[in-house]
Amino acid sequence: MRDGLEMPPVAPLDPTFELEGPLESADFPSTLSARVVTPGDSPRLHGYDVETDLARHYDSTDLLCLSLTGELPAPEASAALRVALAFLAPVSIAHASVHAATLARLCGGTMSATIGVAAIGLAEQARRLLDEHVELLAWLDRPEGEPPAAFRATTEADRASSNRLTSALAETGLAVPELRTTLTRNAALLCVLYRAGLKQRKQMEAAIVNARLPVAFAEAATKKAADFTHYPMKLPNYRYLERP
Repeated sequence: MRDGLEMPPVAPLDPTFELEGPLESADFPSTLSARVVTPGDSPRLHGYDVETDLARHYDSTDLLCLSLTGELPAPEASAALRVALAFLAPVSIAHASVHAATLARLCGGTMSATIGVAAIGLAEQARRLLDEHVELLAWLDRPEGEPPAAFRATTEADRASSNRLTSALAETGLAVPELRTTLTRNAALLCVLYRAGLKQRKQMEAAIVNARLPVAFAEAATKKAADFTHYPMKLPNYRYLERP
């Protein structure tokens, strides 16, 4: 019985019984298709030989762009992407992603588990960031007039950071016309990712996680398992009061 209903008896396994339904009748492939990496003795990434070409002539930023877009970036786009990834890298223990990874390490999690926790937290952080900039991303696809007013810098910290970003980009040669308007730091960085070739939201999310994961893991890895004496465990002093 479940929820007042009588459940039918479970039939014993019958080796001759065959299921019939959409999963059974459809014509599925018998192997997985490799869309990005061609495995083998000479692996290829989107057709480029990894060991004799990519490893010798390109850096990790180029490989990131190639992996996400299927194309190697132009030199100016690659240089601008390196700048943006460096600006995106700092993520402190004040962020939930790094805090969660730190707690995983303190609780005895393996390094692989710590990396996994950090990656999940960073992916959620990136998703939230892009959720907050949906209007900007839509405008980038169809730019008309100035960038949306909601993403213009209003604090001195944002203005200073955006100016430093613009100054660093001047050496790359990549045109980011949106930065003629002083945007918030995050909005400016998303514009750079877009102009560097990462035009799809999923590509931006992956790039942000890629930039921050080493930093997040490094912070968590400084902790020792069960070293709770160096973690702020105590709550503020309080006492229970009975109501009359």
